[in-house]
Amino acid sequence: MMPENSPNQPMVSIVVPVYKAERFLDECIRSIVGQTYSNLEIILVDDASPDQCPRICDEWAERDERVSVIHLDNGKGASGARNVGLDHCTGDYVMFVDSDDLLKTDAVRYSVKQVLVGDYDLVIFGKHYIDEYGNVSRTNVIDHDMAAIADESDYYTTLSYLLRADYLNPPWGKLFAHRLVEHVRFDAAMCYEEDLVFVLAALEAEPNVFTSSKALYEYRHLESGMASVFKREKSLNVVQANHKKIQFFADYMNDKGVCENVSFHIANDIGWVIPMIKGGKEISASQKADYVMEMTGDSHLRPCMMKALNHSWMTRLQKILITLNWKWLWEIYLR
Repeated sequence: MMPENSPNQPMVSIVVPVYKAERFLDECIRSIVGQTYSNLEIILVDDASPDQCPRICDEWAERDERVSVIHLDNGKGASGARNVGLDHCTGDYVMFVDSDDLLKTDAVRYSVKQVLVGDYDLVIFGKHYIDEYGNVSRTNVIDHDMAAIADESDYYTTLSYLLRADYLNPPWGKLFAHRLVEHVRFDAAMCYEEDLVFVLAALEAEPNVFTSSKALYEYRHLESGMASVFKREKSLNVVQANHKKIQFFADYMNDKGVCENVSFHIANDIGWVIPMIKGGKEISASQKADYVMEMTGDSHLRPCMMKALNHSWMTRLQKILITLNWKWLWEIYLR
């Protein structure tokens, strides 16, 4: 039996882009409809999924009146599907959940409580990484709850720390006031870091932010996932997204904390993509070197990257190569 709706409580819209997730989709939806907070609008966006996902979505819409399904004729990708969901949101607050992930049972109620008690516009919480069987492999949480209040002097310092702590970039694991995302959409042309660009755009409204040390989201990390596979657009998107980071924090880069946190994130971001490029198929070493150097040689990114290079997670060899940044050395390394 489904919990009764509570019309006096704020409505929360939850957008789920659905594609090739038939193995996990039912469990994902169960984690949403089973929330202890019941005043939900659950929007399943079937991104022209070729498996049994459309049927699973329709079955849930029949079982729970809070669930609606949008079937797309042509696949738009996760960003495009999220945008369609956003177009149909009517709630006071918005959440995103990916179709192979899970929400902890109390995630929505806890988040709504924070926005109502503390007058916050955005709540962010931590995540467990789970495998295909639901076993937790690691947890990403901050040490203690934090608040970023828009009119306080440490606002952007706190946000930069959250960037460094990997709390800003996914669109999930967050409760947005609808006004923050009403006119913000994902860039469907990007295949990498479009989620961070979206969140930064929402943060331009300078919302009061509550960040929790609780892990209320379970992110299914599969080794066969596309996140570690190189596509040409990834190196271009890294440059694009990191320009956005610098623009967002531009007026506060004189603050030592902001500069260190943003620079650290940029350095590790680039370091994360280099091995993807190295493992790219049917790409010459010369092309790979060009792709790496469009990141490592960018006039806006390089100064930030060099400030944090020694403290980054990159290997010693990568740090040496970035410091020298000679194409012929990159070609040897990337073969």
